[in-house]
Amino acid sequence: MEPRELERRLKRKELAPVVFLWGEESWLVDEAIRQIETVTLDPEGREFDREVFYGDEAEAQAIVTAARTLPWLGSQRLVLLRGAEALPRSADPALVAYCKQPSPSTCLIFTAQRAEVGRPLFALLLKLPWAVRFRRLLAREVSTWIDQRVAARGCRITSDAVTALMEAAGNDLRQLANEIDKLVTFVGSGRVIEVESLMALTADVREASAFELANLLSAGNLAEALRAWGKFASSGEYPGLALGAITHHVRQLWRIKLAQQAGASPERLASELNIPAFTVRRLSAQAAALEPERLRQWLDTLLEADQTLKRSALPPRAVFERLILRFCVGRGGGHTPA
Repeated sequence: MEPRELERRLKRKELAPVVFLWGEESWLVDEAIRQIETVTLDPEGREFDREVFYGDEAEAQAIVTAARTLPWLGSQRLVLLRGAEALPRSADPALVAYCKQPSPSTCLIFTAQRAEVGRPLFALLLKLPWAVRFRRLLAREVSTWIDQRVAARGCRITSDAVTALMEAAGNDLRQLANEIDKLVTFVGSGRVIEVESLMALTADVREASAFELANLLSAGNLAEALRAWGKFASSGEYPGLALGAITHHVRQLWRIKLAQQAGASPERLASELNIPAFTVRRLSAQAAALEPERLRQWLDTLLEADQTLKRSALPPRAVFERLILRFCVGRGGGHTPA
C-alpha cells in the first residue's frame, strides 16, 4: 500500500488488526502512527488502551498478551512495536502465529527502518494489505511536501522561502516540520512566509544569509558580496558562521568539479552530497566556470582568514573585506590582491 492510500483509508475510518509501517523516513512513519491513533483510540481511554514496546528490549509473549487484552474504556486497543528489526529471531514464531489470528479489537502496529525478507516475521508482514513503506523523499518531493504542510497549517510560502528552508534543513522532514510549525506561529494564520520571515526567526535558517554571501563570492559579484557581508554583520551573528558557510560552499564546488571531470550525473551528486538536485545544478554551473587552481586559491584564502580571525586583533570587517576582494578581483586568472 502507498502512503497516500493509507491516508485515504484512515480518513474513511478504516483500519486493520495488524499494520506494518516501515522505511527510512521515520517522521512520516510517526505521522502515520498519530493518524492511526486518532482513528483507533477514544481520547478518554488513550492512556489505558495504548501500549508501546521496543524491539531491542521487548519479549514476544508480552506483545501478544498486550494485543489480546480487551479494551478498557474504548472499543479498540492500540499496541505499538517500534524497531521490529531489533527483535531476536526467537520472537518470530509467537508473533507470526498472532498475526495469522489477530484480535479484532486491537490494532497492532509494527515499525521498522528495514525489512529482512529472509525472516519469517517480515516475510509475513510484507505481504499484509496494510504494509506501507515510507522511503526518503527526493528533493522535488520535499519541496512539494513543504508547500502542502504550510497550506495545511493555513499559510502560504514563496518558492524562494522553500529553497532557503531546504538549504538550511536539507531533506530532514522532522526538522523541516519543526521549522514550519514555528514559522506559521511567527507569521500568523493566513499570512505568506517569505525569506525574511525565516531569517528573522531562527539561527539555523539565518545561515541562509551566510550562504547568500558564499554564492555571491563564487560568482565574483564584488558589490553585492560587500552588501551581503554588511547585512550578515548587522545581524549580530558570529563571523565564523559566515566563514564556515563560505568554506562549505567552496568545498562543495571542489567536489562537484572533480565529479564533473569524472562524468558523474547531477542526480548522483545530489545523492552523495545529500542536497537538492536544483542546488546541485546551480553549483555545477558555478563549478564549470572555475579552474581547479582558482578553487585551491580560495581554500588557501579561507584558511588564512580563519587563522586571522582566531589569532589576531584585526576586526572581522577588515578580515572579510580582504577575503571578498581576494575572491572577486582578478577572476580571469589575473592578479589576486595580496
